[in-house]
Amino acid sequence: MALVIASAHLDDEQLLNGFESCTLPLSGFRHGDHLRMAWIYLHRNSEEAALKRVRDGILRFAGHYGVAHIYSETMTTAWVKLLATHDEASFAEFVAINELRLNMELLHRFWSPEVLMREAARTSWVAPDRAPLPN
Repeated sequence: MALVIASAHLDDEQLLNGFESCTLPLSGFRHGDHLRMAWIYLHRNSEEAALKRVRDGILRFAGHYGVAHIYSETMTTAWVKLLATHDEASFAEFVAINELRLNMELLHRFWSPEVLMREAARTSWVAPDRAPLPN
C-alpha cells in the first residue's frame, strides 16, 4: 500500500511550522507525515534531541486535537530509531527505496502485536520481544 504523505505540497519549514504550531489540520498529518517530520528532525539534530522533539511535538499536536490517547511511546521511539539507521540523501529517496516496508508489518518484525498494543507500550518504552532493533 502506498505511503500517504498529506503534507507533500508543503516544504520542510511549512510542515514543521504547521506541526509545531498545531495549525496543520489533523487530516494533514498521516503516518507518512509523521515519518517525514521525524526524518527532518533527525537530519537537524542528534538522535536523542530529535526523539525529544518528535515525542513532545506529537503529544502537543495530538493533545490539541483531542487524540492524545492514541500516542504510543514505544511506536514513536521505534520509528525514530529505525529512521536513524538510514543514510539516504533525502526523505524522497528514503521513501522511494523503503515505501512498501513503512507500515506496522515492519514493527511486527521486532514486536509482537500483543506487546505493542499493551498500555505499557503506549505510555513508556518497551523493548522488542521478537528481535533487537538495528543499530
